[in-house]
Amino acid sequence: MEYRSDVSEIQKGFGQIEHSYVNTIAASLWDINIDHVKIQLEGALKLPGMRYLEVVEMSFGSVEPVAFIGAVPSGENTIEKTFPLIHVVDGKSVEVGQLRAVADLNNVFKRLKLRVFIVLLTQAVKTFLVALFILMIIHYMITRHLQTMAEYVQEIDINNLDRKLVLNRRKKLSKPDEIDRVADAFNEMRLNLIRDIAERKKAEEALRQSNLIVEKSPMVLFKWKNQKGWPVELVSQNVNQLGFSAEDFISGKIKYGEIIHPDDLGKMEKEVQEYVDSGVEHFNHEYRIVDPSGRVYWIADSTMVVRSEDGEVTSYMGITYDFTEKKTAENELARLRNLLKNTIDSMPTILVGVDGELRINQWNRSAEEETGYTYDQVCGLSLFEVFPQLQSEQDLIKEAVDNLDVREKNKIPFNSDGHVQYKNIKIYPLLESVDSRDVVVLIDDVTMKSRLEDMMIQTEKMMSVGGLAAGMAHEINNPLGAVLSGVQGTERRLSPSLRKNVEVAAEIGLDLNKVHQYLDKRGILGYLRGISDAGRRAASIVRNMLEFSRKSESSRTHAQVRSVLEKALSLAENDYDLKKKYDFKVIEIRRDYEQGLPMVGITETEIEQVFLNIFKNAAQAMSEKEYGGERPTMTLRTRKDGRFVRIEVEDNGPGMDEDVRKRVFEPFYTTKRVGLGTGLGLSVSYFIITRNHEGEFLVESEEGKGSKFIIRLPAIGA
Repeated sequence: MEYRSDVSEIQKGFGQIEHSYVNTIAASLWDINIDHVKIQLEGALKLPGMRYLEVVEMSFGSVEPVAFIGAVPSGENTIEKTFPLIHVVDGKSVEVGQLRAVADLNNVFKRLKLRVFIVLLTQAVKTFLVALFILMIIHYMITRHLQTMAEYVQEIDINNLDRKLVLNRRKKLSKPDEIDRVADAFNEMRLNLIRDIAERKKAEEALRQSNLIVEKSPMVLFKWKNQKGWPVELVSQNVNQLGFSAEDFISGKIKYGEIIHPDDLGKMEKEVQEYVDSGVEHFNHEYRIVDPSGRVYWIADSTMVVRSEDGEVTSYMGITYDFTEKKTAENELARLRNLLKNTIDSMPTILVGVDGELRINQWNRSAEEETGYTYDQVCGLSLFEVFPQLQSEQDLIKEAVDNLDVREKNKIPFNSDGHVQYKNIKIYPLLESVDSRDVVVLIDDVTMKSRLEDMMIQTEKMMSVGGLAAGMAHEINNPLGAVLSGVQGTERRLSPSLRKNVEVAAEIGLDLNKVHQYLDKRGILGYLRGISDAGRRAASIVRNMLEFSRKSESSRTHAQVRSVLEKALSLAENDYDLKKKYDFKVIEIRRDYEQGLPMVGITETEIEQVFLNIFKNAAQAMSEKEYGGERPTMTLRTRKDGRFVRIEVEDNGPGMDEDVRKRVFEPFYTTKRVGLGTGLGLSVSYFIITRNHEGEFLVESEEGKGSKFIIRLPAIGA
């Protein structure tokens, strides 16, 4: 009975281990609280017969014990049991390890032998009573407390961890025994559980909040391996905002490199490799990706390089976000800036922006072409350093800056390479803010406009003079007709060949032949013939003036070039300015006309104007040359030239250099002194020949050897 009792106690110890320790040790092992495991093993080692206890953790496949106590007894008188350590998590049973318990029967046998001997020899009953008393003590001292502990453990729950384990002991021992330590261990475990649960809940809440922030933010978390195609290890769920699902990346169905735009992939791979080679741990990128629907996103990422202990790059980790709208806005802003710049640069007007101190901060292409300075060269310079011609308008510009008011001034003279140009300036203040004092200065070249205005004024004067000349010609024609008629009548009345004259002379006794002889000898008849010739010449001049003044009434007619040349010569010979300034009469006119030339279809007055301009220019040029014994000469030459009639007007004047020859037909270009010409005569003549008559107008000249103007007009019937 004693043997069975001892063995039974050992078995009960195993039972107590199974019911009281296994779950606690499993929970402590689950929480990786090895100290609690050891405390529990120490308590279990105190059970009857227990010699060795060990705990093996099975989660990592190891067979080495994580905690043990006692020593494995030698011999065959042992009892060994293995208990699986099972922990319940979320309703599931998880085997976290095994508890191996080894009990030794040697002491049992020794004690039994001794007791058998004592029982056999002495008081068997006494032994029984002592044993019973011992059992009562054990029950009182240990078992009931263990039972309380067991009931406490069975009733304990995550929701009632506030209840403390209290043992029913009569008095507090001065030194805690094992039971007290076990109870304290339970209470400490309870407090640790409360704290761990609170911390875990706090961590779970923080993690939940973090995940919520990530999922609600535009930032997508990525981690991709340093392998071909960059397979994804981790990606946040909010990647769906880019048109992808996290599962496609995690499963390996899609690699990160596969979603990058083909035009950007090579550049991005090259840059990543450069960053890695340079040892950079963090870098930023901007590139495009393409979602499954084909939509293109602009992506910005901030990437960190993850390296192993030996320095090898294992993966890349970072965040990406969609900045397509920002990129689109930036591109649109850049487009608008380029459009504005191109618009400003395309303006023929010089545009200069200046600040409140009149320092340049804006400069368009026209300003660059006008001055030869780039924006970088003039930025920050004073406006008057670049345009000293505006120094006189400093007060006007400052007034516009100070009063934020538009100011302008017209026809400001600019001296450029010895030539005077006229500019209009306008000053526009920028009204972006009250404190702004920036202004834009616009400078327009109105030289041609000014000259055109002068030409229009001159044209109006000439039209008035033409009208006046026409009126004068009409008025002159009347007395001129009377003079010519009187001279002609006088000649007829004095002629002895008329019978009536003879009869009247005979009536008064006058010998008409003697009178005629007297008039002839005294030169009176010559005077009359001179008066008649002069009158006819004056009539021809008046007729030419009338024809030249009737430009508006002229129309295209068929004419011989020779007659037009002669009429223009007649006008030139009788031109007052030519007589007064250049003495056209002293110029020798040589004519070289080809006979049988076809007619040309022309507006005679316009062609006369062309020839008259050429004659005037030739006369002016020849008047500036010293001829010595030579005489100024102008040669008129006509020839048949294919389907054209060629007219050449050649002089032996000073000629022109190559630069002047090239520019001679340009409007407003003149080599005459100021006030002597507008530079429009030959340009208008060029327009008349080439545009109005579909001909050609050329000039050949060599400095010091005279000039030759060549006109080719289409021939009729050619």
